[in-house]
Amino acid sequence: MSDSPERKFFENIYRIFSRPLSNIDCGEKCGAFNEYGVPVCCDINLIVPSAYQAEWDYLKDMTDLWQPWSSSNPIDADLEDDVQDGQVLLKCLGFRQCQRQYRTMTCRAFPFFPYLDSKGNFLGLVYFQEYRELCWVISNLSIVTSAYKAEFQQAFNLLFMQYPESKESYSQFSSHLRNEKVISDDKIILLDFEDNVLLLDPDSEISYQVSYEDLESFGPFSITKDLIFPDESPD
Repeated sequence: MSDSPERKFFENIYRIFSRPLSNIDCGEKCGAFNEYGVPVCCDINLIVPSAYQAEWDYLKDMTDLWQPWSSSNPIDADLEDDVQDGQVLLKCLGFRQCQRQYRTMTCRAFPFFPYLDSKGNFLGLVYFQEYRELCWVISNLSIVTSAYKAEFQQAFNLLFMQYPESKESYSQFSSHLRNEKVISDDKIILLDFEDNVLLLDPDSEISYQVSYEDLESFGPFSITKDLIFPDESPD
């Protein structure tokens, strides 16, 4: 597939979406609270990355970092059912052997996914709710840089053009989140592409701007958030 359009597409999108999400190593923040010091986003026991089939074909051709994920645990069978059509589950060699230029799209985006409203408009970044007490970034959203958000937007717009079914999947996932938030009577926290943080009503879909300082922190990070570290400052 050396000259295939798919290879060129992922070469291009990886080049576009290459920045870390912050100016600090957030893995050191969450790793201190995780087993063996492993960053949460790199812990295969917590998160199994997925890749588009063409993305996987490209990665196989370029690096030995990845291999197909499998599990003999019946509980893990649900992961195969939950993955988007046309994607495969992968595992890497571990965070100490990371080759950042060959991270999957899901690795680059974590802990966020592209949020779409009920009309299909791509509004910004929303975090995966299940990682609130595990991922330090979710309790410190102010550290997400504007440059990262711009690359996130550009990369996923390209992805949606290449894979329209992916946009539909994220639209359905966003709708599912709205339904869950209606039931729990909670707001959705949205990082838009104008450097604002918004609270979005899941029923009316009306949003209003808030301050990062007003946001809740979770798990062990509700304590550490009040501590000031010299490397923690937004761009």
